Amino acid sequence: MSSILKYKTKILILILLICVFCVGIVWLNASASELQYEINTVNNKIQQASWQIRSTEAKVSIRANIASLEQKAQELGMVRAEFADIIYLKGDSESVEDFALALRENVYR
Repeated sequence: MSSILKYKTKILILILLICVFCVGIVWLNASASELQYEINTVNNKIQQASWQIRSTEAKVSIRANIASLEQKAQELGMVRAEFADIIYLKGDSESVEDFALALRENVYR
């Protein structure tokens, strides 16, 4: 009778080990699925950021185009400065206390 009891005990321990192993596999699968979900979420955010970067770069290149800048300046009523209109301040002379006043004096002299 004791050999049958030992045999049943070994079978029961083997069944318990198999159950623990199966539960471990299920837990690992669930953990892997959760990690894969997080990876996909991060990849989607990266892809959206990449699209935003490309969109912003395209907008910058369009707005930085010289022709479009000149057109926008004309729409705003801006004119290109002539050489005679450019004022140079001398840096080697006395320091200018009031830049706006010095500029006004040079423009309206």
